Amino acid sequence: MLEGPDIRPEAMTVEALQAALERERERAREVDHRAKNSLQLVSSLLLLLGRRSSQPETQRALKAMHQRVGAVAAVHREILDAQESDRFNLTAFVREHVSTLARAQGGGAVVHLDLAPVEVSAAQACPVALLVNELAQNALTHGAAPDRPAEVTVRLEPAGAGFALTLRDEGPGLPPNGGEGGFGLFMTRLLSQQLGADVAWTDAQPGQRVVVTVP
Repeated sequence: MLEGPDIRPEAMTVEALQAALERERERAREVDHRAKNSLQLVSSLLLLLGRRSSQPETQRALKAMHQRVGAVAAVHREILDAQESDRFNLTAFVREHVSTLARAQGGGAVVHLDLAPVEVSAAQACPVALLVNELAQNALTHGAAPDRPAEVTVRLEPAGAGFALTLRDEGPGLPPNGGEGGFGLFMTRLLSQQLGADVAWTDAQPGQRVVVTVP
C-alpha cells in the first residue's frame, strides 16, 4: 500500500511551517478586510436611512447605531493595518474616534485629550471600543451647559495590567449613579460586565465624571 508524504508537524521543515503560518495570516487578513468592508457598508446604509427619515427619534437612533458600527469598523481597520494583529492600539482609537464624535456632534463641542500609550488584546478590542463610544457619546450629548457647547476631557492611562479611562463633562450630565438611562447606559453596563471592568460615576461639580478601570 502506497503512503503519501508525511505531513505531521514534526516532519515539516522550518520553511514549510513558516509558509503555512504565512498562509494562515493571509487568510486572517482577508477575513478582517472583508469584515471591515461589510461594516463600512452597513454604517453607510444606517447613515443614509437616518438622513431619509423625517422622525427625529428615528434619526437619533440610526445615528447612534451608525456610530457604534463605525467604532467596530475602526477596530477591524486598526487590526488589519497593525504590525501585530493580536494587539490593538487603544490610544490611537480613542484619539480618532472621540474627535470624530465631537465633529459629528456639531455646535462647537470641545474635547481635551490626555492619552498615555495603551494597548489591549485583539479579543478585547471590540467591547472596549464600543464602551469608549457609549461613554464619549453620553458625555458629548449631556455635557453641554445652557450657555456654552459641550466640553469633555478624556484621560487614558495604564492601570496595573489593564487601563483606566476617565471622561469628564462640564454640563449637568446624568444623576451620579448614571440613572436608569436608555440603551446607551444599558450597553455600558453590559460591556463593563463582559470586560470585568469597574465603572464609577461621580459628581464633578460642575458636570459628571466617569472612571472605567479594566483589569
